[in-house]
Amino acid sequence: ATAPQQGGPRPTPGSYPTAKDVANIAAMQDPVARNLAITQGYHDLSDAMGTLLGKENANWSTFATWASKQAGVSIRQEDMPKAFVDVLKGGGVVGEAMSKVDDLLRKLGLPAMPTGDIAKAGADALNNVSKAIGDGNQFVFREVGHEFARFVETFQGDTQLDPAKLQKYLDGFPQDKPLLKDAFGTYAQAMFEKDPNKKAEMMLRANDTVGLHEQTQLQGFVEKALNAPVKEVFANILKKSIEAGANALPFPANLAAKAAIKTGAVDLATKPLVDALAGTFRGIATEHMMKLAVPGGALKLGNDLPPPAGMESTLFPPHLRTIEDPKLKQLLARLDKTPDSLTGTAAKDWSKLDQRMNYIVDLFRSRQSDPHLFDQPFGKEAHYPVAPRPAAPAVS
Repeated sequence: ATAPQQGGPRPTPGSYPTAKDVANIAAMQDPVARNLAITQGYHDLSDAMGTLLGKENANWSTFATWASKQAGVSIRQEDMPKAFVDVLKGGGVVGEAMSKVDDLLRKLGLPAMPTGDIAKAGADALNNVSKAIGDGNQFVFREVGHEFARFVETFQGDTQLDPAKLQKYLDGFPQDKPLLKDAFGTYAQAMFEKDPNKKAEMMLRANDTVGLHEQTQLQGFVEKALNAPVKEVFANILKKSIEAGANALPFPANLAAKAAIKTGAVDLATKPLVDALAGTFRGIATEHMMKLAVPGGALKLGNDLPPPAGMESTLFPPHLRTIEDPKLKQLLARLDKTPDSLTGTAAKDWSKLDQRMNYIVDLFRSRQSDPHLFDQPFGKEAHYPVAPRPAAPAVS
């Protein structure tokens, strides 16, 4: 028989990914399967943290579960291609630019612009976007997921804060990650804080600090996703398509077309179309990417954050309505452009770190006590470890 459990709360072994499981999940090659495992991994780590810290306050991994679930929509490229193809069929700026190019091509005896090729260019551009999102999702989980697993493994079962143990744990952080060290040190202190106001503020400070670290690390991935070389992709496909048309014409009918290509007249004529396609694509991509799945709906990051249901007049949960913690005050003074308000939280340009953080700190503060954030992201239990399949033994 097993001895009765001593000490503080412990999550069930196998109910959350260990540091080794995190590394295995991050090493998965298939971006779609990997994202599903990351999303579930964040949920299970959030749950394990909730066992140690209580679930009155969401932790960063709780929010990361939903952000990762949303990233999956972009990684799987759901509903975006159709929106783009619809634009190609419709009129508007793209249609206008396209008919001008078609007029020129007709004069040169070339076939009209093939919409199939343009749609394919849209798909190529989308692959660049979803790869950047998938890479960012993998990068953050490998690094931050590891620290959540290490925290749970270190402090589970503890009934009080042991300063020597905490110091040894904090010494395990790499030198170049001061924000993570600071955040997890704060989680450790919040574990044994009895005052619910102080505890909520410590949790928010830790959540915001992990958020700042993560968004700083993600900067390159976000820029890559939003500034994927869309123009080049469209310009190349139009060029190839028109050159193929010219090469297919017999001599001397092909002379005019080849001359127009050589002198740059064709490039000049297709430039407005390339610009219109790139602009339209970016608008649709941003619209689709700039959403955050939350339990029971999605938030549009380009709009001001709506108050949580039932908090229309107060905006923030009871323990976070006023901020007393001096370190949290300092952090919010730096990151929150709209103190104690949700007006002006909209991130018009998601590629700007300060606009993302301005949105995120209010998202965390207004939703930190929403118990639904701990819901299963896929509505069912999933189990660990999600390890890559071992390689088949080599046949000697």
